[in-house]
Amino acid sequence: MVAVSVIRALVALNLGLAVAASYVPRAPAGTQFITGACTSDADCASSCCGFHSGKCAGAVIAQTRDGGCGFGDAQPNNKAAQAIQGANAILPGGKGNGVANGDSAPAAGAAAASGAAASSGAATTAAAAPAAKGTQFITGPCSSDADCANGCCGFNSGKCAGAVVAQERDGGCGHGDAQPNDNAAKALAARALAGLL
Repeated sequence: MVAVSVIRALVALNLGLAVAASYVPRAPAGTQFITGACTSDADCASSCCGFHSGKCAGAVIAQTRDGGCGFGDAQPNNKAAQAIQGANAILPGGKGNGVANGDSAPAAGAAAASGAAASSGAATTAAAAPAAKGTQFITGPCSSDADCANGCCGFNSGKCAGAVVAQERDGGCGHGDAQPNDNAAKALAARALAGLL
């Protein structure tokens, strides 16, 4: 009788440890950065949870590399890309917004969307309108930290960058300033710390 009770207690303890070991703390809704785990678009600062990967993604990049946004939904969407690019946003699968899902997309529409996603300053396609202050996503052109949704314009590249990645690969944030800064990385660390308290 005692042996059965001990075995039950050990099984319960092991089950509890397995559940505790699988817990992954999540960022508050709407604050998860690119490549962070997500269960819906609402979890991500970019408003795009990669349809296939379940990781926050750049809105335009997700359309070409992850089947679109909307992880957890029945169908992918391009809502975040439309918010950035307006009518020029591509649909999952590379189709231009003016093309019905059943039609084949013209190569020019897909090329224009790809060009906008991979733009580098002056190489931006004429169709792509500049993003409103504070709405440009990672890899988008910027002239200051205020242009970027995550508050970091790569010091050397002039492209919006992840706050921590910019410190490692782009000399920091603050393109257009005399000196680079780490303001966005500090803000991210403060939010993470506040989430733990």
